[in-house]
Amino acid sequence: MTASFLRMGLACWLAACGLGAQTRQQQWDSLREKKAEGLRAPERKGLEKALYEVKEQHLMERLMAGWHGFHPTFGGLHTGSGMALGTEWRQERLAGGILDLRAAGRVSLKHYEKLEFQVGLPRLRNEHLFLDFTMTYRNLPQEDFFGLGPKSRQQDRTNFRLEDTTYLGRLGVRGWRKKLALGMHGGIIAANAGPGADPRFASTETVFHSRNTPGLELQPDYYQVGAFGQLDWRDEPGNPRGGGNYLVQWNTFGDRNKSQYSFRRYEAEVQQYLPFFNLRRVIAFRAKTSLTDTSPGQAAPFYMQQTVGGSEDLRGFREFRFRDKNLMVYNLEYRWEVFSGLDMALFGDAGKVFPQRSDFNLEHLEGAYGLGFRFNQAKAVFLRIDIGRSREGMRFFFKFGHVF
Repeated sequence: MTASFLRMGLACWLAACGLGAQTRQQQWDSLREKKAEGLRAPERKGLEKALYEVKEQHLMERLMAGWHGFHPTFGGLHTGSGMALGTEWRQERLAGGILDLRAAGRVSLKHYEKLEFQVGLPRLRNEHLFLDFTMTYRNLPQEDFFGLGPKSRQQDRTNFRLEDTTYLGRLGVRGWRKKLALGMHGGIIAANAGPGADPRFASTETVFHSRNTPGLELQPDYYQVGAFGQLDWRDEPGNPRGGGNYLVQWNTFGDRNKSQYSFRRYEAEVQQYLPFFNLRRVIAFRAKTSLTDTSPGQAAPFYMQQTVGGSEDLRGFREFRFRDKNLMVYNLEYRWEVFSGLDMALFGDAGKVFPQRSDFNLEHLEGAYGLGFRFNQAKAVFLRIDIGRSREGMRFFFKFGHVF
């Protein structure tokens, strides 16, 4: 009898446990079904929704696609020129697919002007050989000038007008999957520097003099010859998230009529992009230098000397804040995707100008740091906002296109 009761009790206990387990499983299943019914796709609102539509619907690409070869353009003028708008006309793959034609005009709110015309043969020999000719006219009415050298002062700010026309031809070859380009170029430059148009500041020639500012009184015409090499294996040149871009260039500028202002210039630039988190995070680095060499009795005119400061390098300083024969610049950015259509960046900049090659070192670098916003389309950044800070305060920059 006792054994019978034990068997019956054990059977009831097992049945109850099974029923309880089954009941709990049914409860869990029911809860999951209710939760699944309540799930909704995440909703984008406000700016995120607008930028997502711009990027996913390719609205910027449609806008830039143009009409009968005409395309609107934004920016593309000298840094510091203000908001610039214009139009560009392009016809590609003419004459059996080998000829490209391009003409463009831009003007800014500060009355800066730029006109370009280009004839290109970029697809010769199955795209392994390229040849092009470009004519460029620029009118830059209020370029800032603070004096030459790394110790120039803010309070010495002046402005000048620079007007130049350049005729330049290039011939080159491509190799290694068309990522490597080697070539030479040559042309003529006609330049003129005159009184600045910004009434807030003195015109440069009223403050500085030709003894410490070469080219202030006399502006020669130039012939230019040089060579270049570039290895570009970035995944998307307009908004890179991986790869690198390495450039070296040599130029000789010969004074055609004054015999006083001939010089040579050697330039090198390295860009490297290190992606992680499925390309949603990128560490971007750039280093560049430019060295100018002059023969005895010759000088590089002030308006053709190198500058740092502004939206393209030292973003805590004004445009062209420092100017001299030589420069070095380092930029480091940590970029991350906030949502589709918007990236942000933390950046640090360092650089300097210097008169002698012996000053090519890491001493006395100017520094800047800040935060950036990059509004992008599928393959390019169409608007960049950078907020930089340096020992001279804070600067805000609104630019069309990426910094590098």
